Amino acid sequence: MKILSKNGDTIELLASPDEEPLIRGDYILITDGGRSLLAQVIDIEYADVPGILEDVLRELASEHLSIKNFDPYGVGSILLNVRDSRRIIAKFRGVIVDGSLRNDIIWLPSRFNSRIEKASPELISELMRTCGRRRIVVGECMSGMVSIYAEDLDGRLTIITGKKETGKSYLTKLLITSLAEYGATVVVFDINGEYIGLSETVDGSVSRMAGRHYVLTPGENFRVSVEDAGLKTMTDILQYILATPATTIREFIRIWSSVERNEGRVTLRGLINAVSRMQMHESVREALMSRLLSLSETGFFDDENPVRVEDVLNSGSGGIIVIDLSKSIHQTKKIIVEYVLSKLSSLLREGAIDPLFLVAEEAHLYLRETYWDDLVTRMRHIGIFPIFVTNQPDSIPETIYRQADNIFLFNFTNESDLNYIAKASRVDSDTVKRIAKMLPPRHCLIIGRIVNDLPVVVRVREVELRAMGETRLLFGKRRGS
Repeated sequence: MKILSKNGDTIELLASPDEEPLIRGDYILITDGGRSLLAQVIDIEYADVPGILEDVLRELASEHLSIKNFDPYGVGSILLNVRDSRRIIAKFRGVIVDGSLRNDIIWLPSRFNSRIEKASPELISELMRTCGRRRIVVGECMSGMVSIYAEDLDGRLTIITGKKETGKSYLTKLLITSLAEYGATVVVFDINGEYIGLSETVDGSVSRMAGRHYVLTPGENFRVSVEDAGLKTMTDILQYILATPATTIREFIRIWSSVERNEGRVTLRGLINAVSRMQMHESVREALMSRLLSLSETGFFDDENPVRVEDVLNSGSGGIIVIDLSKSIHQTKKIIVEYVLSKLSSLLREGAIDPLFLVAEEAHLYLRETYWDDLVTRMRHIGIFPIFVTNQPDSIPETIYRQADNIFLFNFTNESDLNYIAKASRVDSDTVKRIAKMLPPRHCLIIGRIVNDLPVVVRVREVELRAMGETRLLFGKRRGS
């Protein structure tokens, strides 16, 4: 290989067709003297050889003719190699000086005297290594295993995105089980029932997560009291989810205070009874009564035998708490999420629980607009570290991508999706567009602090847990087929 040109952060190299094959995401080391330049391959094309169009047309025109060339010196094979030479497009990632990667050094190696080779997986692992101690083996990169560190997810905003059936949920399960094994608490909003089987292995036996995996199903083993929810959360539910008018909200606050003063505690039944007997405008009474009855019908509120969230979160040294939303209707999902986020925030402010990770799959389906900024600013500062998982990248506001510390990017073929991610990620747009578009299933491009801002393509390793979430098939899985 030889250096052809460098334009901005793009480096182009020429390679003969018989050289070691490269794939998108591979790293190339260009060494000259005591320094080395590191570049990442994002595409490979044919070199633009002068006269190549005329040569190809001549070949096409003479294909049906039987022509025998006399070439005693083998010049034809050399010319053939020239015509088939490759142009490797790579992105500059830095200059290696004394074992560390530097981006602030302006230096170019010799075009003809430098040594160009494929970087070793050991070198890439060393350069992307951070200061963490809790190792998570993610998968394989350039024939070597790649590890990240749990500390680089701690306190960070992480996004996992890609189109359907590319392996997003699979990677998410790998990450959260590893975090739980290191003692972290992970709360998962599970809208498709994909995380309820983590206590089993693929063959049905008990997994290593069995003692740290808790499934809370609203209306069954997860019911809460109105008093535990509190006035603010209940008014937020009425305002943002049940679209209650402001005048009705003010009346609800008055009724809450009255019930609390007269009965000593607030219950959903007590609120309904108070609405039916207290003096107020009939339109307000009807609006409040219909909404309170809707809350009662969800089965989520139980003032007699409620579940205390703090008791579940403090039941062990870390674990995965799955809130199974798969059986709940759309409006009920929003009510549950509103309660959980409000409760977690208050518990963290009081110091009643330790900081935790929050996994939100397709959060746009149940997260109200005002919560996006809250999750990445206010809630993150008090100890909620979000991991957003989505197959619709434009469902997450662009401002969230700009604040993302880590992105795990799976395959996208839609140009608008790639453009949306490219303009907001921590790496150049060419890398995102050219690499992500060609990623096979279970392969992802990792971007951000977790890899020391050195993008790597990883084939996600297998896990022995019962993953769930696979698409149910009509053909192929049928008995006797």
